Amino acid sequence: MAGASAIEFLWWCVAWCLGLAPVPFPGRYLLLAFGGVGVILALRWVILRERPRSTWPAIVGATTLTGLGASLFLPLKTAIPHEIPFWLDRPLALAERHLFGADPWLLLDHAIGWAAVPIDHVYALWLPVQSLVLFVVMLEPPSPAKSRALIAYSLAWFLLGVVAATILSSAGPLFYDRIFGGGDFATLRETLSARGAWMALSESDQMWAAIGSGPRRFVTGISAVPSMHVAISMWMYLAARSLAPRLAIVALIYGAIIWIASVQLGWHYVADGLAGIAGMAAMWALAGSVEQFLERPVA
Repeated sequence: MAGASAIEFLWWCVAWCLGLAPVPFPGRYLLLAFGGVGVILALRWVILRERPRSTWPAIVGATTLTGLGASLFLPLKTAIPHEIPFWLDRPLALAERHLFGADPWLLLDHAIGWAAVPIDHVYALWLPVQSLVLFVVMLEPPSPAKSRALIAYSLAWFLLGVVAATILSSAGPLFYDRIFGGGDFATLRETLSARGAWMALSESDQMWAAIGSGPRRFVTGISAVPSMHVAISMWMYLAARSLAPRLAIVALIYGAIIWIASVQLGWHYVADGLAGIAGMAAMWALAGSVEQFLERPVA
């Protein structure tokens, strides 16, 4: 985790010196990270009467890196369209219309539009859910499986959420008309409004309003490919398969719901989720190699 955080910091330094990335606010994210860990520790004690099975230095170190990494991610995400303007939306939208015969979000609305409100709420709660899963993993006793999971998580946010997202600069259907003009996705917002999916509409409005103002809000920065919601949901499945196999099927179903929601609510194209899954699979394999290298005895 430390290595990825250091590279992320260097990337931010370069972007900031070029005037592309705003200044982060590490204090608020450190507070949230330690608060989240505190909640998990309290719940473990109240429900299971268990003390942390990891060492305190490891807990404090991982929590600090998580908070600092989160504080750097949003400025770097905000900088994406300034580094490489959104370019992938038009070919993706056109390709998926030809492939599916219509916009995928519209097909999903016809099939399960009645579920738009609960899907909207599930998607909106993804950040606290994945954060709590991360904190649970951090409190596990030391093991190769835990190390691999934490390395993969850290690599994913930088290599997928920053590097790949910058190269594959894209905004997603919800922002398509605002960025490129026209009315290709005009019915998307109208449909979400009619269905009552106000959380997606409100959050996207906040993200649009935050353009140019930097990470002064918790909701800021626009990026579609790859979908980090799907990628980190895939990470939760892989982590569960390694650390808590009985929960793997639950994590898999949750990841499928998040992918469907990301398309139905207009945040992402179908391809974004595929990129997130493939990317996380690559991060998991890379993390396995890194973990083996770190565990290799010194001659």
